[in-house]
Amino acid sequence: MKNLIPFITFTFYSFLAISQITNFTEKFELPDETKETSGLLFFDSKIITHNDSGDQPNLYEIDSLTGSLLRTVYVNNATNIDWEDITEDENHIYIADIGNNNGNRTDLKIYKILKSDFKKSTSVSAEIISFSYENQTNFDSKPNGSNFDAESIVVYNNSILIFTKNWNDLKTNVYKTPLITGNYLAKKVSSANVDGLITGGVYNDDRFFLTGYNTSLVPFLIYISPNRKPGEDIFFSGFDKISLENELGQGSQLEGITNIGFTGKYYISREHFITNINGNSYNFTQKVYEFYDETNTLLSLEENKLKKIVISPNPTTNKIKINSSLSFLNLEIYNSLGKKIDIPLIDTSKELDVSHLEKGVYILKIQYKNKKSATRKIIKL
Repeated sequence: MKNLIPFITFTFYSFLAISQITNFTEKFELPDETKETSGLLFFDSKIITHNDSGDQPNLYEIDSLTGSLLRTVYVNNATNIDWEDITEDENHIYIADIGNNNGNRTDLKIYKILKSDFKKSTSVSAEIISFSYENQTNFDSKPNGSNFDAESIVVYNNSILIFTKNWNDLKTNVYKTPLITGNYLAKKVSSANVDGLITGGVYNDDRFFLTGYNTSLVPFLIYISPNRKPGEDIFFSGFDKISLENELGQGSQLEGITNIGFTGKYYISREHFITNINGNSYNFTQKVYEFYDETNTLLSLEENKLKKIVISPNPTTNKIKINSSLSFLNLEIYNSLGKKIDIPLIDTSKELDVSHLEKGVYILKIQYKNKKSATRKIIKL
């Protein structure tokens, strides 16, 4: 749920970031039906979003090329008290009704919808995951003063991680709940001083991105590297904070983020927001932006060198062969929109037939038996 923050002066920050964010561009303006856009999900080559509090329990399917509204899907056994994020696993979509600005909600829920139902109907039913925070004992109303507000969820290691939006201390705490229907105490597993308010998140290719803004509405990204210490304490090894002030401007209220398959491309959303800054009025429209995480490519190249991966020929017209010193479990190919392409293995010698693919750039994902993975760009001529 949006709350206005009073502005008098701005504090300028310079964030040191190891992650390589490039090609940050505006993609399109979202339709008027989604002015309060909150969560963002790329699914079936389309964008799914929703509004936060005040709207019907609707999911909006958006054309990922034009930004036009394609469908509205109604969740018939849900209520939009304060929907704040949306995420997925292989078979389900999860909607987080977890907005809690006053810190006094006792009805926090995550709605779980079958992807197959979403694709074939404009009215769906959801399973319900209810939870409360294991360490919350005081439910007095504290407008913009609670550490139990939240706007971000991701699926990670067969659990749902919830990232809080701490109005009081500007940290984010990470809580864990199961993926199955039930009523749970969410367990605190990690925490970090992000000096801001976390509003969205995505987990992809063993790395995390979180969106947010500080108390002066300077937008930022939080990046958690795949090189972190394994386990639930995802902030244990630290994080990078990346200012988006130059790209989006002060006053932009970031809301959602989603990955486009394993292409290294991400979309982020900004909701409609009118504010006054130092006596000047600003009207920010609801928009989607895209950027590339070149860290994805850089890390993959480093892994490829370490594991002596050789892909040849590349560019190719018909076949590619993957030579690696390690055994792998699976090979996957994604197009530039992040859609998985079915490609048959010619034999067990790690050779793929790509002759039927259209000309263009593709992403090959190699999954190893040690649970590590590497990605590599392939050019089809």
